[in-house]
Amino acid sequence: MFLDGQNVERVSRRVKNSGSKVQFIVVSLRKPMIQAASRTIGVTMQENNITSITGVKLNG
Repeated sequence: MFLDGQNVERVSRRVKNSGSKVQFIVVSLRKPMIQAASRTIGVTMQENNITSITGVKLNG
C-alpha cells in the first residue's frame, strides 16, 4: 500500500512478466497488483473473530 501509483505499476508488470518462471507471494490491496496475479486469496474477519478465506483463479 505504500508504493505510489507509478511504482505499483512497475512492480506489477515485473510480477506478471516473471510469473511463468517463479512464484510470488504479494500482500497488496492495490488494483494493479491484484490484476497482475493469476490467483488471488482474500482474507477477511467475520463476526466473533472468525477468519474467512476466499480463493480465486483469474483467467487472462
